[in-house]
Amino acid sequence: MKKDERTIYCYDLAIEASSQVFKAPKTITVRRAFELMELISKEQRKKLYHKGQLLLYVADWEWKENVISILVNKSDKSISDPVFTVPEEGKRRTVAKEAKEGQDFSAHIVVKLNQNDAIPALVLIEYCSGLGIAVIEKLFNQILKDSKLLSPGDFEQAHPDGSVGNDGKPKKLNIIFKCAFQGHLSDELQDDLNKGKVQSIELITEKNQFTPFDEDGYIKEKCKSITLTLKDEDRPISDKFKRIVQVFKKHNNDYSKARIKFKTAEGIDRTVDMDTADGLAQAYVKKARIDGFNGDLESSYESFNTQILGRMKALV
Repeated sequence: MKKDERTIYCYDLAIEASSQVFKAPKTITVRRAFELMELISKEQRKKLYHKGQLLLYVADWEWKENVISILVNKSDKSISDPVFTVPEEGKRRTVAKEAKEGQDFSAHIVVKLNQNDAIPALVLIEYCSGLGIAVIEKLFNQILKDSKLLSPGDFEQAHPDGSVGNDGKPKKLNIIFKCAFQGHLSDELQDDLNKGKVQSIELITEKNQFTPFDEDGYIKEKCKSITLTLKDEDRPISDKFKRIVQVFKKHNNDYSKARIKFKTAEGIDRTVDMDTADGLAQAYVKKARIDGFNGDLESSYESFNTQILGRMKALV
């Protein structure tokens, strides 16, 4: 993390719904998900991981019209004490942490809700080592899950067969909601696929997830996949990316996810997970650099840095 610039990654955010009883429960909007998360107090937005060595927490939160600004921090006790040096002068200084202290880092997040709530929200995330999309997704999902205690009705839906209980009321089923971040595809992936050598393409479906795979339902299906390869890969064509995406879109109703294994022109092995409809590639998420700040930036903030946040909002 440099003191004079930041890298911002671009995502779409939708909310996925699942149930162990029926296949297609109704989901909620991103707007409603954040309304539920807002119900959780600042103190309860702190989550411990790694046997208490890592604390993730929401340091700041602001919602104005259709823009939600969030500052996510991590306090890590497992990180070694930082060392600063002036090799030319033979100087070396260690900044020792106290027993209860963790080294703190921040990531600013901007969520732009769409006027049409059925459309995913645009999300910009400031890059911070150790605060990647998987970690942020985990924190958001935990906070969203906690809101069930405060608004249980949002997490219940009527049984699809219309059955009623002994009290004559419609049976209710528990629904699980999760944040699903979708990376904006960068041009780099297209270039690497066209110039590289594709080793395999795996199409994956979770349509029959939770379907019993043995007599008593102890073992359940998670997903099914089919593996593809390319014809005449010894004589590669120049538009592999276009053809692969066309196949993905043609079959996205049957296979929602894909995994591509390929070797770049430089000989680097890559494995990329993608969404067959929109093209998710975590290693190739579109990004932007922001700089030109007044003064040096810090690695952690207890409240929003207005310069960082302002430049991020200018991107939405």
